[in-house]
Amino acid sequence: MFSKLGITALSVLLFCTVACFAQSNVLLPISLKQGSTVKLRANATGADSYQWFRNGEAIAGATLRDYVVSGAGNYSVITLSLGGCSGDPSDEVIVTMQTAVSADISIVKRSEIRQVMNNEAFKYTLLVRNNGQGDATNITVSDALPENLVLVSVDAPGSGTTKYDQSTRTISWNIPALANGQFIDLVINVKATKAGKVVNSATVTISEVDPNPSNNTSTDTKEIIGIKIPNVFTPNGDGKNETFFVERLESYSENQLTIINRWGSTVYEKSGYLNDWTADGLVDGTYFYVLKVKNAASEWEEFKGYVTVIR
Repeated sequence: MFSKLGITALSVLLFCTVACFAQSNVLLPISLKQGSTVKLRANATGADSYQWFRNGEAIAGATLRDYVVSGAGNYSVITLSLGGCSGDPSDEVIVTMQTAVSADISIVKRSEIRQVMNNEAFKYTLLVRNNGQGDATNITVSDALPENLVLVSVDAPGSGTTKYDQSTRTISWNIPALANGQFIDLVINVKATKAGKVVNSATVTISEVDPNPSNNTSTDTKEIIGIKIPNVFTPNGDGKNETFFVERLESYSENQLTIINRWGSTVYEKSGYLNDWTADGLVDGTYFYVLKVKNAASEWEEFKGYVTVIR
């Protein structure tokens, strides 16, 4: 005969951390975090073997005095003697699993809401927020600049550290942690090297499982304004449209203008053109122009076309 059999919860193991329980034959329900375990021990002496049960059904292979539980259920044990005699079942130990609490990290990337021309500095703002109930840790933001952007500077972040990899043109921002509802932003200063659309994306990742990966990437599209070259001007002395005026030409550090007539002869040429050509001495008609400008990347861009002189 065996005495009344009890169960002792010896320890809960989570990420190699041990939380010990006092031994007792009467246990309160045990609530386990996701990924944790608890070791149960049968309080009996003189037994040859044991059989553990979960929800009233025998657990295959669970015949030792100790049994490690990793899932929810009602657990009990019986003892067996050499002669095959079994003792009374122990009281059940109720084990429940805690609902996993996860972080939901999101990122929004936005450029300044204003007209920007090439070779002009403007700002991007990256806003990172934790929308989940759990803390987000080891947050990494990656922003790879497209070829038509030049990095000017990165403002000091409110938290974490930033670095720029010149070879991959990637800005990395590492944030230690964000609690539920907490947000933080980063300002990146850039210049566009040419006119047109600039498409730029930033991505955020965390150590935890993110239940909503759809908000982990944000893309901004910015229209960059370039120079505007006229196709006609009227140097007739009325004070209107008197010169070959190229809008926003002054934003470039260097320029070169060449004007060619219909026979292929150069009739005007100027380095550092100041929007002052009046076609003086030339007859009305259509002329071919070649305008070169040096952009923010110190590369020459070339524009070609026709302009008509009408007096």
